[in-house]
Amino acid sequence: MAFLGAARHVKQKLGLDGLAEVIRDAGPEALTTFSRRINGLGLEPYAAFIGLLTSVDRHLGTGDLEYCRVIGDLSARHDLESIFKVYAVRPSPENMIRACTPIWGMYTEDAGLMEAVDVRPENTALEIAGFPDMHPAHCRLMEGWMIAAMDVIGVEVLPGARERECTSRGGARHEFWCQWRAKA
Repeated sequence: MAFLGAARHVKQKLGLDGLAEVIRDAGPEALTTFSRRINGLGLEPYAAFIGLLTSVDRHLGTGDLEYCRVIGDLSARHDLESIFKVYAVRPSPENMIRACTPIWGMYTEDAGLMEAVDVRPENTALEIAGFPDMHPAHCRLMEGWMIAAMDVIGVEVLPGARERECTSRGGARHEFWCQWRAKA
C-alpha cells in the first residue's frame, strides 16, 4: 500500500498535475516505475520507493521527513483494516504485534527481518535487523505505521513512540519502541 497509497494521497491533495510534479521530482527510478502499470501486489524498486517518499515529503511536508509518518499512518490503516475484515474475532494486541514478521515479508525483499522483541505494554519493541541501508524516510514511515497499527488493533499509544535505534545514526539495527494501554 505504501507505494500506490502515497501516490493516491498526493493525487487527492495536489491533483493529477501535482502528482506528476511529485513523480518528476522523485528521481529516475520513480519515473521508470510510474512509466508502466504498477501492480499493487508487486514489489517496486527500493530507490523508486525512497524517491517517492522524499518527494512527497518535500511537496506536502517541510522536507524534514516527518510527513513520511503520515504516509506510514495511512498505509497501516489501509493494510490492517483490510486484513481485519476477515477476522471474526481480533487476536490480542500482543499476538498482533508478534505477527509483524510475516507482514514485513509481504512488503519487502532483501530488507532484513522484522520481529517483535518485546510485546509488553510498557516496553513494546519491534526490531528490523539485516537492513543497514534502510533510508531515514522509510524509518519515519515505519514510525507512523507502528503507531497507527497499534491504534487499529485497539490500543492507545502513549506519547514518546519512536525509532530508538537506527543504522543511519550508527545503530546496529532499527528498533521501533512504544508504550501502550488498552483503549477505554
